[in-house]
Amino acid sequence: MSYVVPVTDTTYRARVVDSLDPVLLVFLPTDDEVRRAFLPVLAEVAQQLSDSVTVAGVDVAANPVTTQRWGVTQTPTSVLLHLGSVQRVLLGVRPAARLLDEIAEALDPAPPRKARAPE
Repeated sequence: MSYVVPVTDTTYRARVVDSLDPVLLVFLPTDDEVRRAFLPVLAEVAQQLSDSVTVAGVDVAANPVTTQRWGVTQTPTSVLLHLGSVQRVLLGVRPAARLLDEIAEALDPAPPRKARAPE
């Protein structure tokens, strides 16, 4: 996960809530085939968007406070936030090209959604 920023219960506020850049917050299981399949996709997306979007990974087993705060029951769950507002919630694994398209579409200049990130 070289380009994917790890987020823990301790670093959540600084890396997600207080971020001025958009953040793709991805909740992943600790050790699972889905995680192994999705990590290369996240690394590619993070590398391609390194100048504009932070891709952040949360290990759900090691970070129960953040996981519960978001009400995550399925992994992977990806939440795209900008300035504390939820722009999009994505469930499941998808190819890098599709994820990049969904991020671009969600960040297209449009009024922010009203949902806020839990603090």
